[in-house]
Amino acid sequence: MTTKITLLYGSIGMIMMVPSVAQAQQPAAVDSASSAGIPEIVVTAQKRAESIQKVPATITALGSEALETRQINDVAALQSQVPGLVVGETFGATLIALRGISTGVTSGAEDPSVATHINGVYQPRSRTIDSALVDLDRVEVLSGPQGTLYGRNATAGVINYILKRPSSSFQGEVTGSVGNYETLGVRGRVSGPLSDNVRLLASGVFENRDKGFTKNLQPGAPQSRLQTSRVAGGRAALDIDLPGGAGIELDAIYLDSKYTPTTLAFGPSQEGFIQAALNPQSFNPREVYTNYRSLDRTKYLQLIGTINVPLSDDVSLKSITGYQRFRNNLRLDGDASGTLVVESDIRFRSDTFSQELNLNASLFDGKLKSIFGAFYYNDKFNHQGDSPFNLAFFGNPLFIFSVEGPIHGESYSAFTDHTYSVTDRLRLQAGIRFNHDKKSAATNVLFDGVDVCPAPPASKSWNSWTPRVGVQYDVTDSSMLYAQYSKGFKAGGFAASSCMDEFDPEKISGVEVGLKAKFFDNRVRFNIAGYSYRIKDLQVQKVIDAGTLLIENAARAKVYGVEASLSAQLATHLRLDASGMIQSAKYDEFFNCNEKLFIGACGAFDPRSDADRLSDASGNRLNRAPPYSANVGLEYDVMLNNGGKFLVRGESVFSGRVDYSEFPTAGSQQKAYSLQNAFLTYTSPNDRYVLRAFVKNITNKAYKSGYLFFSAIRQDTGQYAPPRTFGAEATVKF
Repeated sequence: MTTKITLLYGSIGMIMMVPSVAQAQQPAAVDSASSAGIPEIVVTAQKRAESIQKVPATITALGSEALETRQINDVAALQSQVPGLVVGETFGATLIALRGISTGVTSGAEDPSVATHINGVYQPRSRTIDSALVDLDRVEVLSGPQGTLYGRNATAGVINYILKRPSSSFQGEVTGSVGNYETLGVRGRVSGPLSDNVRLLASGVFENRDKGFTKNLQPGAPQSRLQTSRVAGGRAALDIDLPGGAGIELDAIYLDSKYTPTTLAFGPSQEGFIQAALNPQSFNPREVYTNYRSLDRTKYLQLIGTINVPLSDDVSLKSITGYQRFRNNLRLDGDASGTLVVESDIRFRSDTFSQELNLNASLFDGKLKSIFGAFYYNDKFNHQGDSPFNLAFFGNPLFIFSVEGPIHGESYSAFTDHTYSVTDRLRLQAGIRFNHDKKSAATNVLFDGVDVCPAPPASKSWNSWTPRVGVQYDVTDSSMLYAQYSKGFKAGGFAASSCMDEFDPEKISGVEVGLKAKFFDNRVRFNIAGYSYRIKDLQVQKVIDAGTLLIENAARAKVYGVEASLSAQLATHLRLDASGMIQSAKYDEFFNCNEKLFIGACGAFDPRSDADRLSDASGNRLNRAPPYSANVGLEYDVMLNNGGKFLVRGESVFSGRVDYSEFPTAGSQQKAYSLQNAFLTYTSPNDRYVLRAFVKNITNKAYKSGYLFFSAIRQDTGQYAPPRTFGAEATVKF
């Protein structure tokens, strides 16, 4: 590890349709309404700075002011801004779906379908993704496969977190916050020069929620409330200017979080004799019975080093080096009852190193913009867990299921992408990436102390090519048509808690056609696009037996839809932003084991043949793929006579029905729902003081955010999203 850390700091009419809700900005832009129209938005989605309206892709971008105004303080909050984005939680893992594509339950070793990056560094663990929100400058969400520039595990899209850089003059701020459910928080940041060529930023955050969203009804239980949380972390950033215009950017992020998770029962067990043991139980969204002390503890360290070297006026070289250390302990009562039937005690450990080099060039008087790159990734992951299974009338415990599963992943890739201006209005795009992935596993599975997985260590590798070709045409100076074909790839592997079960890579190919346009002196921005994807060997995950995670490959799936976004300066101080999507996301061909048939239906000891236990899921919806979603926001700012300003914002969010299983039931579905949020911001005349207040989920809607059919107890279980939350915060700048 020492060597890697040393290296880190030493290298560093509209046609067919899809939107880019573009409400973000670079630091110089303005998020709020302006009489000058909607500000230009610059993004780095294609690994170079360019206007969001010139990028041939669907991008949602939010700057720091918008993030603060709308209280976007975790990845789940992005759902209110990004159509087609569904974020949930299951067994402590954050699950992200975009345009109907997701992995499902994430045990830790399996790769997500939506790749997350912090300052250009890939984040392999879903339990760490909210760490970036400590000190954000902006966030960019790219929808659709991004295999050429971002490589593996970007089949559904990419979320880029870009952190604030140190300032050239001394400045700082402190924010205190308070909210319902006994929530208190404080965060602060100082930034400024240490010398003419060196600048430093230091920030920290602490937030504590003492009263959880879920009440524990079990008498004398050690925890009366669940879903309490505590987060403490900080960041240090250092920018160093070198001769010749070169520069070094160093970042260190540390996060320590505690959370009391819960598993809720959506309905009684399908087996009467098991239900008799699961007593008492509640099926209300905010109530549970448990006598088990739950805990989800995460410690996370991220080191990033970036070196920028201009080789000439038209060519630059960038090195991005990352190291991540991740530790997580999860203790959870999995049966949602006052009788301890299924408990889990799981430890996740990983150390990850990555290195990217890319060369950006502008050639032939700017007609050709090219990027050449290489990437290396090394991830060492270990999963250890014990799951006792108890039934009082069978003995206590009936058996103990234990797993230890070290998995080592290694990846090499090389890529190139080019955009050539044939004329002032016509541009052609072409790129390709080669990926080589290798994974090794040595899983030990113990059933009551007996090794039921005598298989020797295994290793497997995969190669893939992920091209992209496209065309862009400027119909006018303020409108662009584009079309592109692209492929994505997600590596295969070994399930972390199963008996060396191997699954194949997931492959996606797709077409996107869109229009990006500005009207009325940039007072109206309208983006629309259509997409169609074909997915082969889609990775689908389920829980079998007493907690074994099994990953299957759905043979084929098809997704197609339309997205659109609108930003409009309705009046001098009134601004509208809206976006939405409609889509069809279904399994095209999928015969899979249905764990809902009976106990152990998908287990290793099922005596039936595959032909007898497989069910046809063809034509069913993909998991976490609503047929439509939309969001509408309205902002009005009031200028006061003393120079201060009030900004009022209201939001409505709509989602169609969400299926959480390829074999849907009432318990595994969330019906269509809507949410309303409201925000108020006051800024003092000199911008020194900022006061904010908010209410989220005003109507206190109870809707599911995660689901598992727990086959060991034959029951629909999962989580609900947060209820109504409200609070206020005050910021002092100096």
